[in-house]
Amino acid sequence: MITKTLAAGGEMGRAGRTKRWATAAVGLALASTALAACGDGGSSDAKAPGKSAGQSPAASAKPSRPAFDPPVRFEGSAVELPDAKQPSTASGDATRPAVTLADGIAYVTAEEGLEAIDTQTGDLRWESTTKHPAAKGGFGSDRAAPLVSADGKTVYAAWGRNVKGEGTTPDRDAIEVEAVETATGKTAWSAEVAVGASSVTAPRIIGVDATTALVAAAGTTYAVYPSTGALRWKKAQFSAVTLADGVVAGGESTGYGEGRLLGLAAVTGEQRWTLAEAKEPAAAASRLLSATVADKTLVVDAVTGEQRAALVGKGWRCRHDAQSLVLCSRYGYGEAERGITVFDAASVQQRWTLPGGSGRKVPKVSGFWHGAVYGEVGDESIVLDGATGQDRQTSAGAAPYEIDRYGGLVGTKFHPAAG
Repeated sequence: MITKTLAAGGEMGRAGRTKRWATAAVGLALASTALAACGDGGSSDAKAPGKSAGQSPAASAKPSRPAFDPPVRFEGSAVELPDAKQPSTASGDATRPAVTLADGIAYVTAEEGLEAIDTQTGDLRWESTTKHPAAKGGFGSDRAAPLVSADGKTVYAAWGRNVKGEGTTPDRDAIEVEAVETATGKTAWSAEVAVGASSVTAPRIIGVDATTALVAAAGTTYAVYPSTGALRWKKAQFSAVTLADGVVAGGESTGYGEGRLLGLAAVTGEQRWTLAEAKEPAAAASRLLSATVADKTLVVDAVTGEQRAALVGKGWRCRHDAQSLVLCSRYGYGEAERGITVFDAASVQQRWTLPGGSGRKVPKVSGFWHGAVYGEVGDESIVLDGATGQDRQTSAGAAPYEIDRYGGLVGTKFHPAAG
């Protein structure tokens, strides 16, 4: 991986693209607007040094941004993150822009590698390109949002690459994995995983601990050593969704339209638990996952396989607020297919539910962070109190899917927080 840190007055790497970001951010009120960042896994306080190309020494002394924990109102000029946009042919989870917020920086899994963009100014802090280039032409490749470590010091990302052969060596498909220091843009470690002749679509970093890094792609899960990047084990027909306490959990395909949940030892890949006839696994929190079983949505302990909660009906999507709450919601065409329920992540004790006989409208949920529920009722963006379900802001200005103290993401635009 090639790393380029952009310094004051210097012009390195893609200066033209840096200028494009700066242009997209024109009008941002540096003295009053606030942006920083936190991915789904929580907020970090580590600051990344460096300035964008062409930035003067005077401009480097940026005024501090007010923080809102959580923000409930968004206004001001948005910062565009163009390289986070997915190709027009993307489908499913791949339609989510490939960007994660952490500590005032937007980390983007771009076509060529990782990019760190200051969300206050739109300036490129650093870029780190992959060893193998992206495929040229076409619509581009699907990419998953990067994963930022809990301590905020490392960002992980993966790319599907077609490696061109030489001489009698044929072309081959591979997953390229990179772990990059957030402060410097330097590579901490990297891995290249062979995937045979199958196509690779949006490889995703599931989790990383002291002994194992988990990557899922095209229905196969790969475990690699973080220190060396060497392959530890792989399991076909198994798509991991969580890594907690040394157990990787996810779904295994057992036939057409059929599946089960599995919990495997992260170090060895040995089976720890199973739940039959379960499909559509998804992460609900660091230690919880959801899955469809018959006409219900179950919430399961990812480490033990214990069933913790059951929601009536299919199509519930659960998400963690990066603190202590889990929200599960669904939004169908009919009123009977819409609902929200919030419970404690540890005890799975229900806090509140909508509609719950209240007669209130059920918002279409977009995000959940630090006890705030972001969503829309009709054309209006609103914020609910995650602990009580009561309206907290009825005219929020935006309904972001990823949020931090300084703003939130809507599509590929970062909207600054104003309250």
